[in-house]
Amino acid sequence: MLAGLLLLPHCSIPTDESPQEATVIRDWIRVALGMFAVAFGANLFAPLLPAYRITDALNQSQVTFLFAIYVAGLIPALLICGPLSDRLGRRAIIRPALITSVVGSAVLLTGIWFHFPSLLVGRLIIGISMGMVMAAGASWIKEIAPVAPQISARRATVALSAGFSLGPLASGLVAEFAPRPDVIPYLVHLALLLFIAPPTWNASGGLPAAGHSDSPQRFFSSATLSPRFLWAVAAWAPWVFGAACTSFVVLPTIAESRYPIAFAGLIACLTMGTGVLVQPLVTRISSSSFIPPAIFGLGLTTVGMLLSLIVALTQNVWSVFPAALALGAAYGVMMVSGLREVQIIAPPAELGAATAIYYSLTYVGFFAPFVISFAAPKFGFVPVFIFGAIVALVSTYPVAKVAQSAVRSDGAS
Repeated sequence: MLAGLLLLPHCSIPTDESPQEATVIRDWIRVALGMFAVAFGANLFAPLLPAYRITDALNQSQVTFLFAIYVAGLIPALLICGPLSDRLGRRAIIRPALITSVVGSAVLLTGIWFHFPSLLVGRLIIGISMGMVMAAGASWIKEIAPVAPQISARRATVALSAGFSLGPLASGLVAEFAPRPDVIPYLVHLALLLFIAPPTWNASGGLPAAGHSDSPQRFFSSATLSPRFLWAVAAWAPWVFGAACTSFVVLPTIAESRYPIAFAGLIACLTMGTGVLVQPLVTRISSSSFIPPAIFGLGLTTVGMLLSLIVALTQNVWSVFPAALALGAAYGVMMVSGLREVQIIAPPAELGAATAIYYSLTYVGFFAPFVISFAAPKFGFVPVFIFGAIVALVSTYPVAKVAQSAVRSDGAS
């Protein structure tokens, strides 16, 4: 099913394709499946937050901290493994990432005995595995099947977003209606990894390019200091996951639901699934409009924050759905447009490092629910969402100005 989802939006496959072309298609899907499996495990924790509030007597700040703390493992892994993948090859990063993901879920399983400490360590390990996959996966897909930047960026983002959406849906349903919500979701993830890891492990390519293994290691990309990156990408990057996490971590706690765990999983799936479905629009927007796709993403974020305001005012379950759709669409548009920009801006030798920096900036948004958990009790959800809408709206001006300058300079060159 996932393979079909990955193939369908991107290109039509000729019926007379050569065996070599068929192998290329199979191999990039193998890598994408590995990215999907690790992302599945990374986000299955989201709907379990209400369960841990009950089973481990944790408060909202503690569970949102556990949700966000995996960024402390993810960002260092990204920043280290991105440049390492340029030097050692993508395979040398993705294979250990699969093993690390297994270890992370196994440690989370021990939370039934060791509670908060095990959950903390497990989330950090899961973050490391996710950082490794994000550092090398997109670049490996691009190298296996070279296509236009917007297509290769979309393939990687669809794989990750599918894992981010189906993981919480599965864990939410299992945790709500099956026994042991602190055990069975992790067993599901381990079974998925055992099934998917072998084809990903044996995918072709992923080796260092000629000369790269002997070249100096680049842990930083100079392209990320350019005005185009700083304003057309970095300025809004935290909104990518800031919008998404607000949708599926914060909003379900505001609305009253009879099945809170399943509802949280459903909203997470809706948010990230919408992000997958809107990504083909990025290509159309970038090719047929003078407005950068990121501006559309920030506009959707503004709308999503205003719809979240309605959730806060009504506390109605049904009001969560339009807000989740808007914030999910914002996530999808901004994620793929940012990755596309990085693949255009960064030279090949710095692609891994530049991708790592971009993803690291997006993951700063994972702390949004944690910040809201402190701000909302003091100020209320209404001022928090109004502030978010204003910040997103104001951000469009400098981003649009610099992005348009980049477009004009590209056209003149």
